Amino acid sequence: MHSILGLVILLALALVGGCAAQRAEGPLYVTLGMSRDDTARALRHYDFCAQREPPKPEAVYPQCDRPGTGYGDAWILARYAADRLVRVQRFERWADEARAAERWNQLVEKRSTRSPVSQDARARIVSRQEIPEGTRTWAAFQSGEDLVGVYLLTPRTPEDPSIIEEIMPGSATAP
Repeated sequence: MHSILGLVILLALALVGGCAAQRAEGPLYVTLGMSRDDTARALRHYDFCAQREPPKPEAVYPQCDRPGTGYGDAWILARYAADRLVRVQRFERWADEARAAERWNQLVEKRSTRSPVSQDARARIVSRQEIPEGTRTWAAFQSGEDLVGVYLLTPRTPEDPSIIEEIMPGSATAP
C-alpha cells in the first residue's frame, strides 16, 4: 500500500514539475503598472522567484529551483517606479547557439499567436533605445499599450545572455 502511495506522489510531483517547465517555456505576459506583489505572483507563474531583499528600483527574479536538468539558464530584471512595474526583461543564457536560436524561434512563434510581429513596434523601439549589443536578429510586438522586443544575441562571454525578451511602455514619455 505504501509503495502505491509513494508512486502516486512521485507521479504527481513529476506532473507538477513538467507543468512548471512548460509555463517557463512561453513568452512573458505581464502587464506594466502592476504592484511589486502582483509582479512577484505573476512571475512565479513563469517559475521565477522573488528575492528576499528590501525594495529597490530594480529587482532580480532568478529561476526557482526545479527538478531535472536543463540546457539554459534564465533570470528576470524588473524595474519599478513608485512601486509599480515600468519595465521587465527576461534574460536567457544558452551554451549551445543552435538551442538559443531554436528557443528564440519558439518565443517569437508563441508570441505571434497573440499579436503579429510589428514593424511599427520595431520602429518605436529603435527610436527610444539602442538595440542590445550583439543582436543577431530580433522581433517586435505591440501588446496592448506596451511594446515587446525579443532579441537573439551572440554572447561575448559565457556569462552573457543569448536571448532577451523585454516589455516596455508604449509611450515615449513613460519611464
